[in-house]
Amino acid sequence: MVSTGEFYAGFQLFYPLVSLTGLPIDQINFLLCQLIGLGLAIPFRKLYGPKTTSATIRHTIEIVVGFTLTFFCFGYQIWHLFFLSLVCYLIMLMGSREWMHKAVFGFAMLYLSITHIFRQIYDYGGYTLDITGPMMIMVQKLTSLAFSLHDGTVKSEEELSADQKSQAVRSMPGLLSFYSYLFSFHGIMCGPMAFYSDYIAFIDGRNFTEPTKPSSVNGKSDKVPEETEDIFQTDKVVLEKFCITAFIGFLMVFVTPHLYNINGLTSAAFYEMSFLGRHIYLLVSMTFARCKYYFAWKLGETVNNAAGLGFTGFDEKGQPNWDLVNNCDIYKLETCNSLKLNMDSWNKTTMTWLRRVVYDRMPKFNTLAVFSISAFWHGFYPGYYLCFATGALLTVAARYVRRNIRPMFLKSDNLKAFYDAVTFLFTRMANVYMCVPFAILEFVPGLKLYTSLYWWMHILSIGVIVYYTFIAPPKRRSQDKKQQ
Repeated sequence: MVSTGEFYAGFQLFYPLVSLTGLPIDQINFLLCQLIGLGLAIPFRKLYGPKTTSATIRHTIEIVVGFTLTFFCFGYQIWHLFFLSLVCYLIMLMGSREWMHKAVFGFAMLYLSITHIFRQIYDYGGYTLDITGPMMIMVQKLTSLAFSLHDGTVKSEEELSADQKSQAVRSMPGLLSFYSYLFSFHGIMCGPMAFYSDYIAFIDGRNFTEPTKPSSVNGKSDKVPEETEDIFQTDKVVLEKFCITAFIGFLMVFVTPHLYNINGLTSAAFYEMSFLGRHIYLLVSMTFARCKYYFAWKLGETVNNAAGLGFTGFDEKGQPNWDLVNNCDIYKLETCNSLKLNMDSWNKTTMTWLRRVVYDRMPKFNTLAVFSISAFWHGFYPGYYLCFATGALLTVAARYVRRNIRPMFLKSDNLKAFYDAVTFLFTRMANVYMCVPFAILEFVPGLKLYTSLYWWMHILSIGVIVYYTFIAPPKRRSQDKKQQ
């Protein structure tokens, strides 16, 4: 993975900026590569758009720029991406269409797992950026492509869902389009990922003429690129997202360090707080801890949109939607009163990937499978598994609450307002409650923290599941009402 005695393999050209900015060299290189990508994305869209430039040239530009940025940021570690992608390509090319998608999934996850283990050996508990970041995105792309190829070449139209039909790949991609998809310069650093059919539509220009989400008014987009690019409001969208990213960056640099410290979650001072005080501390600190994810994802969205990737059609008011590669709905996540909405608003493209390659493919236990694969995909810190196990438990309990308790509060506006207020608070607390082991990473400190909170959300969730599964399941309760 890396040479003995070192970890970060990227270029050190801008190391003097470390003392000026206070940022480590890995973060400086990442930020510079994203800003360079943003600067190149605009002329790529305007000067080398699909109406004036062939798909071959656009693919070539994507590969050359993407490879250069990746090599600059991660150095010789880039060979892991080539080895992983080449093996998966050969499996898709030479393997049986009946099982090649499963083989790609197995190999990709295994190779990613090995790199995660090496990372923990060389940088245990650290946050240095390394090749595992781009590799996680590449695993999503490779596995989704393999499943789409299987759907498009093996299954009949009747066997596919509407979503699977839209993503099906009918023939094996050539090496040029394959590596363009994997190394696209506006998505290689941190995504968000796009699915292969959507990416090829972007290269060809069909993302504007045949949008993913056509207008709900007339069933299709009533505007075409030949009119004027202004109807898509691309520059406006890019500017808005860049301003949001800059504001989040300000919070991350000047506010978050004063409100969040990973060591504070395991310090003696934390355990000396009252029960309520610990909850307030967790709520505030973990909320601001999300800033680093918001920053990376929104910057990634901005670069992708600047290149022209992300348009999905027009809404009922005729306004353009640029949400194909949106990885997080910050407002909805921070204000929703449903745990499902909370999770659906976080790392959205990863959730879509898990749904398409795991949840929709499993006949049963699909929720458990999604959380398990998500944990393996993230790595092997024990805190990840404690986090996702807690998330699975809370998700199942939240479903029971919404199905069985929420209808009781829909009888009046006041009752509904009360229910919404209570579930808003519970959702805020559930989010930080289940995610705090993810930040701590360690198993025993995670257990200690939950013990200090008396495991109350675990106990409450188990109680809800037991009650509505064995004591008063919905069918039994409805039968009892009929007898009365």
